[in-house]
Amino acid sequence: MAETYRVAKLPIRMRGFVDPDTNAQFEGYVEPGTYFVLEERSGPAGSDSDYARLEVPTLGALDTWICVRWRAQQYATLADQEKPAPAVRLPFSDEPMAVPEEKLVSLLGGVSEFRYDLDQAYYPWTLPGIRVPLGPPSFNNCCTFVEALTVRAFADVHGDSFAWDARRHRQMMIASSEDLFSPVTAAVESGMAILAPSPDVSPHPWTLIQGWRAPWRSGHTFLIVDHHPATDKVLVLESNCAHGLDGVGFRGIGNLRDKGLQPPAEWWKKPEVWTWRQLCATYLHRQQAWLKVKNRSWSRLSPTDP
Repeated sequence: MAETYRVAKLPIRMRGFVDPDTNAQFEGYVEPGTYFVLEERSGPAGSDSDYARLEVPTLGALDTWICVRWRAQQYATLADQEKPAPAVRLPFSDEPMAVPEEKLVSLLGGVSEFRYDLDQAYYPWTLPGIRVPLGPPSFNNCCTFVEALTVRAFADVHGDSFAWDARRHRQMMIASSEDLFSPVTAAVESGMAILAPSPDVSPHPWTLIQGWRAPWRSGHTFLIVDHHPATDKVLVLESNCAHGLDGVGFRGIGNLRDKGLQPPAEWWKKPEVWTWRQLCATYLHRQQAWLKVKNRSWSRLSPTDP
């Protein structure tokens, strides 16, 4: 029998409370979306109401109570949902456009000293087909980091067989509201990646994610180097100014300039490392592209077995 977990589907923005009572302390708003349920309770005596405690990583306490029903009014739907199976780990060994993992890793030294600045972003090197501002100063943001690393790697390996231009660059920068997941589109259309079967499947090694905390604000572009199915932990590589980072590094672990260019041994056992479930609950709206990366060993997980 498939493993399931309880979820709450919120069609509207709702208020979150410290306790299962609308008279309790207000904690913050919970945006429309699907959330994991940690606990269910009836409301105070005589209130004819039901409450659920949700996992909400965007709130300071990481969880909150919402009123799912008051009398005949249903505010949210509770349901059992199957836990996604681990992604089939594709080797990409016969894929003409694949790049060896060591190429991506070898480039990280060129971005390891970069610090995060949303508005003042520079590149460590030139990219084919476009003009980009080169550092110093050594500042970047999430979009420029992912573009610099992936495009340089594929261009170095494939030369003229790999094409990049101003249109693809604008997609990586999400320059148009017509496609709010355009970094994923750019990675797929350029041949660097394949589109994941769905936004909710477990991530593949070297997955590019475009996520939004709410439609359509607080967006973030980042890479998942690997997923450890038994613990659900994900090794997130990103440029950020949160989660223990000021620049390029691993979420919950630290900056590359401080921790070095190798993931820690047994990174999936570290409590600060996020789970895929936490990421899904944070970036409620997301798409993923699986980069064509072969000869994988950097994460210390099996290249082919979940």
